Amino acid sequence: MANVQKYTRTQIGGLVRHYERGQKEDGSYFQFGNQDIDTSKSHLNYNLAPDRDGGQLSFISRRTSEVQCLKRADVNVLCSWVVTAPKDLTDGEHELFFRESYKFLNERYADGSDKNVVSAYVHMDEMSPHLHYAFMPVVHDKKKNIDKVSAKIAIDRLDLQTFHQDLERHMAKIFGREIGILNDATKDGNRSVADLKIGHALEQAKNAEFQASKAKEALEHLEASKTRVEGEIRALRGMSKDSKTLTLEELAKIKPYSENKIVQKIGGSPMLTVFKNDWDNLIKTALQRAEVAEDTKQVQSDNKRLKSRVSSLLRDKKELEKKLEDATAQSKTTLTERLEMANLQSQLQHVPQDDLKRFLAQYTPKQVRQRGYER
Repeated sequence: MANVQKYTRTQIGGLVRHYERGQKEDGSYFQFGNQDIDTSKSHLNYNLAPDRDGGQLSFISRRTSEVQCLKRADVNVLCSWVVTAPKDLTDGEHELFFRESYKFLNERYADGSDKNVVSAYVHMDEMSPHLHYAFMPVVHDKKKNIDKVSAKIAIDRLDLQTFHQDLERHMAKIFGREIGILNDATKDGNRSVADLKIGHALEQAKNAEFQASKAKEALEHLEASKTRVEGEIRALRGMSKDSKTLTLEELAKIKPYSENKIVQKIGGSPMLTVFKNDWDNLIKTALQRAEVAEDTKQVQSDNKRLKSRVSSLLRDKKELEKKLEDATAQSKTTLTERLEMANLQSQLQHVPQDDLKRFLAQYTPKQVRQRGYER
């Protein structure tokens, strides 16, 4: 429903042009990702933030000169929340939703002001109406009593975990109902890319194991069928060597001589006299041989196909286990941070009241809540 990204100076040029629907030299629009822009609806777009003198890039340059901002190339000077209109809203409710989202974001990241907002364009010309809330992550350092650019502090893990729940509560007050902000992807907070990769890899590995298990069962069943059919073949081949086993094609050439016996010369052999009951047995035996031959052929084909399927599934399982291992390694730092935070919060319960008050004095009440320092 909503997601946030952080950008360095070298990444923001094309990005802000996409927000304002800037065009390249060939007349095409700057794009964010792979969205399709319906230019016939571009006139419906609007900016909720104040127009910045000289444009968005000039505003970013001025604002970074007013606060402390490190000159390193890896410093994120711009953050952008993309807030998509929930499907539960009607077309007539979109504008109210976006204006209230703008107020909510200003309150969350600038104490209700728009001093850090670069732009807040609402795009109505793409597949789903959405707001690009672009702002500079300026925070106040109480210890040094200065404002500084720090995306890490402005958008920390607690902020991501509580964002959708807080937005849902705000909108419920405005609309008098829940409007579908919380879902399976957002109810537990924004998850990191590594967390999503681990979940996806685990699900795929689980599915691969299930498919491999089913294929193994089917293969075992076919192996048993093959053993049974091969036993029947051996039994048929073990019939008396003195008797000739006829095929259906050979039997079709024999014409009855009388009701009780059949006389026919076959393939240069001596004249044969076959009685009716023996004839019936010959027909039955020939049918069994034909059926067994067909079953054997089908079993061999199915056996070959399932062995190939099992081999393919085992390869997929191996690849998924590798992806899971890589994703787990990527998230090791994240898991360590979680454990450290849990440990710190546990220790906080035993801090003397006077010491705790002196520690919390360096933060605003809002920052205390966001960082989970409340007892």
